Amino acid sequence: MLKYSGLVTAALLAAVQGAVAQDLTLEEEPVLSSEDATLLDLITVRSATRTETPISEATVSVSVVTEDQVERQSNINTNIGQILSKTVPGFGQSTENLTEYGQTLRGRNFLTLIDGVPQTNNLNNNYRALNSIGTSAIGQIEVVRGATAAYGFGAPGGLVNIITKSPEDGEFNANISVGVKVSPTNVNDSFSYLTEAGASGAKDGFFYLANASWEDTGSSFTADGERRPPDSFGTQGGTDDIGVFNFLGKFGYEHESHRILFSANKFRYWQDSEWAGPVSGGSRSNNTSATPTRGNLNTRTPGADNLTLNANYTNDDILGGTFDLQAYYNDNTTTFTRTEFLGFEYNQYETESQKIGGRATFDTPFPSDRIPVDIVWGVDALNDRTNVNPIDGPTGAPRYNLMGIAPFAQVRADLFDDRATLTGGIRYEHLSVDINDFVNDIGASVNGGTLTFQEPLFNVSGSVDLNDTFTLFGGFSQGFQLGDLGRLLYNSPNFTDVSQLEEKGQKTDSYEIGLRAVGNAWDASITGFYNKSNNGVTYDANLDIVLSPEQIWGIEVTANYDVTDQIAVGGTLTWLEGEYDTTGDGKYDSDLGSDRIAPLKLTGYVEYAPRDWANIRLQGLYSGHRNPDSTQFTGIETIDSYFVVDAFADFSINENSKLSFGVENMLNADYVPVLQQSYSVQAYGYDDYYYVKAPGTTFSAKYSMKF
Repeated sequence: MLKYSGLVTAALLAAVQGAVAQDLTLEEEPVLSSEDATLLDLITVRSATRTETPISEATVSVSVVTEDQVERQSNINTNIGQILSKTVPGFGQSTENLTEYGQTLRGRNFLTLIDGVPQTNNLNNNYRALNSIGTSAIGQIEVVRGATAAYGFGAPGGLVNIITKSPEDGEFNANISVGVKVSPTNVNDSFSYLTEAGASGAKDGFFYLANASWEDTGSSFTADGERRPPDSFGTQGGTDDIGVFNFLGKFGYEHESHRILFSANKFRYWQDSEWAGPVSGGSRSNNTSATPTRGNLNTRTPGADNLTLNANYTNDDILGGTFDLQAYYNDNTTTFTRTEFLGFEYNQYETESQKIGGRATFDTPFPSDRIPVDIVWGVDALNDRTNVNPIDGPTGAPRYNLMGIAPFAQVRADLFDDRATLTGGIRYEHLSVDINDFVNDIGASVNGGTLTFQEPLFNVSGSVDLNDTFTLFGGFSQGFQLGDLGRLLYNSPNFTDVSQLEEKGQKTDSYEIGLRAVGNAWDASITGFYNKSNNGVTYDANLDIVLSPEQIWGIEVTANYDVTDQIAVGGTLTWLEGEYDTTGDGKYDSDLGSDRIAPLKLTGYVEYAPRDWANIRLQGLYSGHRNPDSTQFTGIETIDSYFVVDAFADFSINENSKLSFGVENMLNADYVPVLQQSYSVQAYGYDDYYYVKAPGTTFSAKYSMKF
């Protein structure tokens, strides 16, 4: 089975510039032959083109993590940031916590969507967007690597579009799973359990889906048995001692060329720990991890409450093409933990964001015997209201009200008998942000007002088949984000009026070029990328915010090979570097910190399927050494390398049930994740709080049944 699966993977990887997640070779169904290219239409993406596009026709760097891959990776960890770190090139190493703060895509922030609905809070980023949905509700994750204007409103490094599950064929289908996870260091305190259940069906044009999951986690422990803080300082969200609930519901009707769909996803997590007292004891020189104390500093239980409502109408016969109309609502409230740092207890606060928006997308073909042309055009609209609410003290942050509208058009042409593809387009973003008068975090009064941004964003990309084996590809795209307005406003002494931020938006230019190759049982690719922006956000040695030009460049490599019918191997390489101009003289004279630029990342896997009912996977991640030469305040510490190995296996009991087992960090590696290392500045004693080791070996098991 792996032999034929590997062949289709090779074709898939070639079609997306060698950027598909490396373990697509493990896809068990459908079993396809790379010689039958039309079957590649079975896997489609929306994130790159705004319409359902076969992956074989994508001209930008898109990685796809399939439902099967999400399910299997979830056997060892349900953290989406962890899954993407181990499967997608260009994605930074995981923080080993709930947050994606410090985990970048090609060195920049990314926009997270659920079925096209934005989850990222660009006005005051809470860095929780990746983990806004349970993994059992996910049908596919699409990652566009590099600045993109396809969806816009904040995607300088790219976007992550989480596509939820679709109803299965048949009037009634149901599934249920139960799982456990423990650390051998302390089985009782680490015991975690997971329950998932779902049902779906279709009849007479009507279809429905319901999926629910419940997860309750215990504490985690380091490789040497130390208890980890439930919310490691600086990572803004831990996964210890939390309860997680997710519900996804869908209902719709389809008749001839018309389709209407309503969906709702409710995600809630809360952290109630008896180990939420002060953290201390971290020491880089002594190789000791910071540990928590009993107690509770929090005034209110930390957690997040996220509701996403979505409505879609699709017509497949308008102007000779298709029309898609989407309206959505997202309501997110995140309550942060209260922390003690250097003898001072910080006030607890929460962020609240309400987004209302819509999209209208036309896909209009212009058939021609000489050059087939297709135009995707339409308009996006967004209203985002974001507040930072005080809990036990003032927050020093304003209220934001953003209104955005963005018309766009994208043209695609197939050339030279479909051996070459050229696409290009423009998106025009008009944004206005109303900000009230307020007193900032250092006690200074700031005059409010309205900020206006008008940005045309261009993109062009293409690919050409050099022969039956090699394809050359490349492209240019632009992205725009407002930058970190909140930090500029509420803790900088240099800003007394919001009008000073009128020109402080961040526009990113992104370039890439690469070569991919595909053989009978193998595939490989190499991609080089470069991006630059005008107003990157860094901090100087006095912790003052600095807006300065910055540039980032790197290489991504993928390779997969079917050794035999039962054995497949493969992996990825990601290397990047970045620097910024500290004085504005046009010279890039300082490295970006490792909270932006991750060290070298290597991933590899071996897949073994000895029988039709058994599938075993061994995978590893190597994070390299980095020593930035930087004058900025954050992320400047030397990063030590580490190597982590995981293993998991699926065993079918019968046609409708299976057992899954997993071992995370099976070699019990003693290491500190990249972000925690980068913030552990020994000179200031910061490692006392930040230097927190990753979890040691954990074991998991799950039983799944369909009926």
